[in-house]
Amino acid sequence: MRTTSPVRKVVTIIGGTLVAASLIGTAPAIAKSATTTGSHVWTWKDEGHAYQYVKDTAADSRSAAAKYERSASAGTIRTLWAKGGSGTTTKSGKGSKIIKMQACRQEQAAPDTCSKWVAN
Repeated sequence: MRTTSPVRKVVTIIGGTLVAASLIGTAPAIAKSATTTGSHVWTWKDEGHAYQYVKDTAADSRSAAAKYERSASAGTIRTLWAKGGSGTTTKSGKGSKIIKMQACRQEQAAPDTCSKWVAN
């Protein structure tokens, strides 16, 4: 019995040169992302940057957060906490386009540790 592979081979001739590539199922494109120790944040281009995501990436008893701005309320910094603990992801409600974001980790008795701001 013949089985099929999820990998497709594509061969193209460009300017007389043979070019071969393997294509694996298409995944949604991440528009932008930011990371700091214990926190990863991103938006999806395919969703029009309407949702903010944050993932807690460390089992360190500290919460992860996304700080972000939306186009409809530029200048207002919003915060989305990943409240489920290490390995969990939290998604914001739908809104206007996310125009900038940063990944943050809660610190004990000190300011939060955050990545640089990333613009969409």
